[in-house]
Amino acid sequence: MRYLTLSIIWLFTHAVFGQRDIRIIKEDFDGDGAIEQLLINTYLGEIDYAVLTYDQGEKKCTLNIKPQINHPSLINTVPICDELLAPQYKKITQFVDSIIFKTPASKTLDPTLGWLLDVYSSKKEMTDKRYFTSHATFNPKIRKTFYDPPTSHRLLAKGKIIKKLNTIHGKTDSTSKSWITFDAEKLNKARQITKFNLRPEWPELVDTIGSSRIFKTGHSIYMETDTAHQIFFVADGILYQNLQKLKWESIQQIGKYKDYFLVLTHPYPGMENKLFLVHPQKGDLFEFNNDVIMDKENYYYNIESFEVMEDELFLFLRESPEFIDDIKEVNFPFVLILQNVNQIKRIK
Repeated sequence: MRYLTLSIIWLFTHAVFGQRDIRIIKEDFDGDGAIEQLLINTYLGEIDYAVLTYDQGEKKCTLNIKPQINHPSLINTVPICDELLAPQYKKITQFVDSIIFKTPASKTLDPTLGWLLDVYSSKKEMTDKRYFTSHATFNPKIRKTFYDPPTSHRLLAKGKIIKKLNTIHGKTDSTSKSWITFDAEKLNKARQITKFNLRPEWPELVDTIGSSRIFKTGHSIYMETDTAHQIFFVADGILYQNLQKLKWESIQQIGKYKDYFLVLTHPYPGMENKLFLVHPQKGDLFEFNNDVIMDKENYYYNIESFEVMEDELFLFLRESPEFIDDIKEVNFPFVLILQNVNQIKRIK
């Protein structure tokens, strides 16, 4: 029995650590005659962290590269040790960046990433408002071009937004600058789980309202005219826990009431949806309070769909996505919902 236990431990250890890999690079990264060392720790082919030793072994910098694992996100942060920002280490940091990052650096803020950063920096939780549990704002930026799918890239950023992002993503907030990586390819590679389409063609036309056309990608929504477009919603697991997997689409349904859009995201983690109220022109995003709009006392945790009829919001609830026979209908007057919106706006 003792040998069997030891064999099991050996097999488990071999299986776990066999999926890890450590690579060590020892070179003169900046050409000054001194040798630097970069230790790269990977797991399942992805870099967890890297340790740079420089200044003839006198200084070390650990780069936390692994994304936050509890919830999927389109972005990640990689804090940079402050000392490495000094001009004399520029060649070293350029070499390290070329090794650890797959995505190219950019100085241009993509509109989808800009929307995410706006909401990250402005989102506020609320406990005393009946219909909503959070409110955020974004810059209602209208681009005088057609929508062009973004490509993955990274930005070097500093300031309050970085400290907040690093904290939310479980990274250190003591550094002044961090890389923000944006996994933009996932917008157009997500599977269409509603239509069981494994190879969807994004963006998908959802609706036409006047001269505007409403499109969605795997994780974002935008409106487009013949001369311009505007991003007005992006799903993100860390922000709202409304994204199950980056490879699955997250937008379930889109509707409209007056100047507002309603966005229903797929259930996370497989049962409870999130419903949002968005005003694209004013740049307001409200997250509905699930304790109010769902009947949790009777175990109705899932929103099958919704409808806007006249001045009321109708929700069709079920216990879970697996139970499709027992549908419960609930409705909420928009006059009360918008009263709640105005209360929040007045407080702000």
